[in-house]
Amino acid sequence: MDLRNRAEASGDGHDESILNPEMPNETDLTKKEKRQIEREKLKGMGTGKKLQYIWMYYKVHMLCVVLAIGAVCLGVNLYQHAKMETVLSIAVVNAGDFTADEVEKNILDLLNTDNKYAQVSVAQNLMTDETGEDFDYYARIAYVTEIQSATVDVLIMPKELYEHEKDSGMYANLRETFGDEVFESLGAVDDQHLELDGSSSVAQDFGLRYDPVCICLPGNVKNKENALKWIQSVLK
Repeated sequence: MDLRNRAEASGDGHDESILNPEMPNETDLTKKEKRQIEREKLKGMGTGKKLQYIWMYYKVHMLCVVLAIGAVCLGVNLYQHAKMETVLSIAVVNAGDFTADEVEKNILDLLNTDNKYAQVSVAQNLMTDETGEDFDYYARIAYVTEIQSATVDVLIMPKELYEHEKDSGMYANLRETFGDEVFESLGAVDDQHLELDGSSSVAQDFGLRYDPVCICLPGNVKNKENALKWIQSVLK
């Protein structure tokens, strides 16, 4: 008896519309014969029945495949993220409306790094009334934390805030950081900060409404070469 006849014989007395009819002798079949019977069952079903049958009896298998694919994608994403390296981080106080992704990409292009995992980060969650007296509690924590943990390389802020914090010891001495020759070329106002007017490219890029715009570096700046390259580009 061929497989089709065996399948038909095993289904005697059962309604063909019922999914997966009982197979009394199915335990005696080989795996190959069982697969053949499954194919024969599907051939005799309409599209709707096929989908219903597949979902009813193979949904666990399908779910396992989906979960496996999801786990692989998550693993790849985590691996790629772990390899990313921040080559310049900028913290902006009282940032206005701007497209962070676009600004970050432009700065990354400026740095012209060969590292394919390089990225630029812009933090814009720091808000104050400009005097620093009303610096939001959580913003101040974020501000100090970013500086102390060496996760930020450049600080952009209103002058009033700079004046309020300049004696805190948080800001780098630019002359010591870059050397006398480079420091003199920057035209810094003092050893700790640069000033740009409110119409500068920096003000436009970050949607700033204060004038002047002060630029400082934290005392533990990590990417000082890239910070200098960016500063020199905005001074042109």
